[in-house]
Amino acid sequence: MFPVHWLDLQTLLIFLVVFLLVTVIIQARKSNHLPPGPSPWSPHGNIFHPYRNDPHIHATKLSKKYGDMFTTHILWIPLVILNGFQTIQEALIQHGREFAGRPHARITDLLSKGQGIITAPYGRSWKQQRRFALSVLRNFGLGQFAFEENILEETRYVTETFRALQGSPFDPRALITSAVSNVTCRVILGKRFHYEDKTFTRLVELFDEALKIQGGFWAMVCCAIPYMNHIPGPHQRIFQNQALIEAMFQDFINQHKDTLNGEEIRDFIDAYLLEMEKERNFPDSCLTEGNLLYDIYDLFLAGTETTTTTLLWGLLYMMAYPDVQGRCQKEIEEVVGKSRAPLLADRTNMPYVNAVIHEVQRFANIVPFSVSHATTQDTKFMGYTLKKGTFVLINLSSVLWAETQWKYPNQFKPENFLTENGEFFKPDAFIPFSLGLRACLGEKLAKMELFLIFTSLLQTFDFCWPDEASSPDLQGLYQIIVTPRPYKMQISCRK
Repeated sequence: MFPVHWLDLQTLLIFLVVFLLVTVIIQARKSNHLPPGPSPWSPHGNIFHPYRNDPHIHATKLSKKYGDMFTTHILWIPLVILNGFQTIQEALIQHGREFAGRPHARITDLLSKGQGIITAPYGRSWKQQRRFALSVLRNFGLGQFAFEENILEETRYVTETFRALQGSPFDPRALITSAVSNVTCRVILGKRFHYEDKTFTRLVELFDEALKIQGGFWAMVCCAIPYMNHIPGPHQRIFQNQALIEAMFQDFINQHKDTLNGEEIRDFIDAYLLEMEKERNFPDSCLTEGNLLYDIYDLFLAGTETTTTTLLWGLLYMMAYPDVQGRCQKEIEEVVGKSRAPLLADRTNMPYVNAVIHEVQRFANIVPFSVSHATTQDTKFMGYTLKKGTFVLINLSSVLWAETQWKYPNQFKPENFLTENGEFFKPDAFIPFSLGLRACLGEKLAKMELFLIFTSLLQTFDFCWPDEASSPDLQGLYQIIVTPRPYKMQISCRK
């Protein structure tokens, strides 16, 4: 007898074609109320095309044709993109609650199940997680300079590791990532790791992979097609990677449970477990072990990737613009000298270095669409009624590179943050951490790390491009976060 297959290949293909057509028709009807924009079938209709490496730049170009609010698509899923400082500020500040949601995406539901902070829907659980996380961070000294010594200690470790590598070109990414991750680990896990610790390096590798695959083509397919998690294929790496990260964090949680002592709160996990115990008799409490797991995930992701990437861009720009590097080092010598490390208190006396760090953040523009938003209710905005759950992206590139907001919008110029008298000032359009209710939770910690690590490295080393026949490649790679292309640098100790 011949084997009987419930669905042969031809039938499967017909089913998929019909399913896609029906889905497109339904989505087209849903899109009738949205602002105008390119057709999803046009070359410009899907700005997140797998072969396009600059969706944020393309979005800014489309805004000049369709206006500061227009509709584009991920495959056949419509999304509204907001452009321009006034439009974004009005949406996230004046209409903050209406735009505080997160898109109801199938892949997000599968990965985080609506828990945690970053991708959690706007509501009571998210509010409690964010409020508690901010409370713990404040208790550990964030924003009060008490955490400064921890960052300086990590800076000493990375500086000594750099010192051993002088003379030969090397890729700084792993070392910078380890240093920044360790600062986050002190808050979350109560400890730092040796840079070659196998558990630590594996965790960093998994997060690096997660960032790449969750911002790639197959993640978009999983958003657009139901039940993809049940179908074999390369997209299964997304779910396998997530499971491995979750298992590692669950191990840390279990270790904390075994050693928990109510008399001493060592870190975020301790604080959360103790607060969970207090609220055990409150059935409506959102402090759950599931939320704890994804809070840790979100804090590690937010506390590592963006700061690491900004520092990597900063070192690359210093090699590309040695005159800027020299002026920074001169100011550091004048204010700090050579006998001690830079401190946060020095920042107000170092306007040029402060301007350079801000210009790195502006020009690198590493999270050009921030984290995706969604409307929490039917919302009237700019002449349109956006239905509840409308997928919204905030195009920060249209602000950070706006010709109307900056003296030198398309060039790397610290003068964008300096007055004619050389004093530091921060324009309102400087919004790399976004705005409103969903603004970056770790902004204060990131600012502390960027200043202390950047100035300490420039105080100690000269950075130069190792290949005299070429120049640094300043074209970034878009992977949700815009990262510099892998590079090697050469350093020498400053005398």
